[in-house]
Amino acid sequence: MSNAERLSHFMSTNPEIRLWDILQTNFKAKALKEKVYIEYDKIKATLWNRRSMRVEFNPNKLSHDEVLWLKQNIISYLDDVSFTRLDLAFDFEFDLNDYYALSDKSVKKTIFYGRNVKPETKYFGVRNSDRFIRIYNKNKNVKIMQMLKLIQHFYGVWKLN
Repeated sequence: MSNAERLSHFMSTNPEIRLWDILQTNFKAKALKEKVYIEYDKIKATLWNRRSMRVEFNPNKLSHDEVLWLKQNIISYLDDVSFTRLDLAFDFEFDLNDYYALSDKSVKKTIFYGRNVKPETKYFGVRNSDRFIRIYNKNKNVKIMQMLKLIQHFYGVWKLN
């Protein structure tokens, strides 16, 4: 039995995996409570000269056991595995408004200002492009999240669908 056949059998019988759009040449799946997206498309791979299988996930959202499960049950059956995208994030303990961003190419820039007329969020480039940078005041984000948790604690959470 080939790796592809083993993976196919595993994915079709494992309760951790939800499959849809299942055809002979392609399928889509979600695993580990929707934290992992898996796509197989043999036709796109041939037409666009790329790999037929794609596995997309945020490692920060997976527990250690879930990472092991993913490596053992999905990634270990794949050939020619590599990164196609890597997102990096850095926290700085000083105000980045005091610095300038320089680029060797022209890049779209969007700035959102706070009530104090100081920049709170800066975007360089276009989302979903090869070059996209977001710089924001994380303290503002943390304060908003703390306020939401406080409101939820005292008033509860209501949802209407």
